[in-house]
Amino acid sequence: MQATTASDLFSAPRFRPGVQLVLEHNGLTIDYREQSCSVVADKLGLLQAFADSLKQGDLTIAELKHRHADLAPEIDGLIEEFDRLGLLTESAFPVPRGCLSGEEFYHRLRKFAAETIERNSKSRFYQGLRDRTLPRGALIGYALEYFYIVREAPGLIAPALGHAEPVKVQKLLQGFLASELNHDEMLRQSLHAVSIRTDNLDYLVPLPATFALCASLGVYARQHPLSFKALLFLFEQPGVSFHVELADYCRETGIPEGFWRPIARHASINDEFDHDDISLTLLAEIDAVSPEEQLTVKKHVMLAIETMVLQENQILDYYGRQPVVKPRIFA
Repeated sequence: MQATTASDLFSAPRFRPGVQLVLEHNGLTIDYREQSCSVVADKLGLLQAFADSLKQGDLTIAELKHRHADLAPEIDGLIEEFDRLGLLTESAFPVPRGCLSGEEFYHRLRKFAAETIERNSKSRFYQGLRDRTLPRGALIGYALEYFYIVREAPGLIAPALGHAEPVKVQKLLQGFLASELNHDEMLRQSLHAVSIRTDNLDYLVPLPATFALCASLGVYARQHPLSFKALLFLFEQPGVSFHVELADYCRETGIPEGFWRPIARHASINDEFDHDDISLTLLAEIDAVSPEEQLTVKKHVMLAIETMVLQENQILDYYGRQPVVKPRIFA
């Protein structure tokens, strides 16, 4: 094993605040809190000059050796001993490259998400809604899966409140959580309008992709708050064209207004509370997002988009083939 050297310990060492230098006739006494040490030197001026440089800081070890050339062979040993005694700290912190403010990262993330959606997903569900080829069962299945997400939303958001956040962020999250309470009742009304029993919907088992979306959001809320905040816009972004097509589809195919109206009303509530901007509001409170964090969040965003596409396909494949929709209730 290679021994640790002074250059491994510090980039630019400096005496800690509170270190006192006392000049003696044969060297220096260094006092710090309740301890002190003495350094004996033949050439007192050289040692004093070196100690003054350490008091000032901001010089690399190479620069210290260049400035104090006569003392250069001893500098590594002195720094290692001073560090062992807890007398030194770091004085130069390189500026991280590639960091973004939370707000700038949000705008780049929205662009990344839009490009990912455009490149990788052509919505079979939305296209079927537009050209009126979407099976009625798939639309009701969509409402069932949507109900599950909306019902679970408060429990998925709640773990984010357990982190040590600034008071402003805590209040934003609390308000967001409160605004999501009891929205599942609107979706119950929607499903009741198409003859789905609603008294046992609490036992609904979601499709795998729906469960994966919910589980991921809950895990991020508990374990990776940055990803949680960044992903919220995917769940809350408005779909004006979708709801227009939904209403037109239902009118033309004889599906009662009581089905699509609560779904549209829930979307309007999201708009009223500016839920589309919740990611921006939360990320704007973050001063810096490192390149590593940016990459992690982008991976999570891409995974969420891919899972949403998978969810649509699962809804079409499972519910779209049922002439009479049967909710996934096995209790």
